[in-house]
Amino acid sequence: MKKIFNMIWVKIKGVVDKYPVIVAAVIIYLYYLLTSLNLFSKPSGSHTFLDYVIEFDSLFFLWLAAAALLQVQRIRKAYKSEESHRRNIERALDRQQIYSTLVNDITMLLQDSVNNPLAIISITTQEIRRRFETDPEIVRYLDRIDGAMKRIHNTIRDIQSFEAQKLIESTKDVLKEQKSS
Repeated sequence: MKKIFNMIWVKIKGVVDKYPVIVAAVIIYLYYLLTSLNLFSKPSGSHTFLDYVIEFDSLFFLWLAAAALLQVQRIRKAYKSEESHRRNIERALDRQQIYSTLVNDITMLLQDSVNNPLAIISITTQEIRRRFETDPEIVRYLDRIDGAMKRIHNTIRDIQSFEAQKLIESTKDVLKEQKSS
């Protein structure tokens, strides 16, 4: 029984959400049909203007109540939509923050693990270069070593700058999405 009631309630709620103006109008006019039955049971000549005003005085109140109900319903829908949009943006920003933290940790680990040995290699190659300045073959090997170290250093720097640029672009995308909604 409860399942049937819930199914009926869901259907009614769907109709009310989809056609609120029509539902409000039907309720108002059904109410006046029921309340005005005694007005129509009297002979038509015995009604004064005051009888009609007294009979239908709450019609304006019901119209205002229906309009207020519709506005509340629109505001609730807009609030739910905005809340959902805000949660999506928060999730995207949280993912970006986690991703950024992860990449920063990895690049810091790479810097610590790679830059220290590169510094030792650089100092050693400078010492060897000073001792063997006259030997062009050793100088050529040392130049290759220095070039490889610069490439490694530039690669780590490029990873950091790429990540910073990607974070800025994704933040701009999230802000554009928020403005367009």
